[in-house]
Amino acid sequence: MIGSRRKAHFQVEAEIVISAPAALVWAVLVDLAAYSDWNSFAYSVKSSLRVGDRLTMKLRLRPRWGWNILIVEEVTLVDAQRRLGWRTLSPAWLLQGERFQMLEALDVNRTRYTTSEAFSGILAPLVKWFIGQDFQRGYENVAHDLKQRAETLASS
Repeated sequence: MIGSRRKAHFQVEAEIVISAPAALVWAVLVDLAAYSDWNSFAYSVKSSLRVGDRLTMKLRLRPRWGWNILIVEEVTLVDAQRRLGWRTLSPAWLLQGERFQMLEALDVNRTRYTTSEAFSGILAPLVKWFIGQDFQRGYENVAHDLKQRAETLASS
């Protein structure tokens, strides 16, 4: 888990190596307006990406059923070309989701991308039971989608 400060009930995580420079992968990751072009899970993300500001996401949780959800969170970390983080706005005792995305330059043309979200609070077991697998699948899709987008741009 990347940088969580709370004991999690469960977490979802995905990791992938991307054949593109970290600066390019970062540029794709923070170009929120273009998410609908490449991100099959978080198809709409709006934020200034300033710590303390709101982040609004629309997620395709179960695409076959047309089940989408809207989530409003708070940006908690922006470490340029390295890490992004945000968390849910609900009371921590009720449900806290804390997400981190991290880039690690393996060399000038390869980047490791890791995304992780830890869930805690009294509703976390219900989230895990009802939609935990959907989040896991979604994060794996984000990793693959980011890889495809960045590698396509790198080869252009």
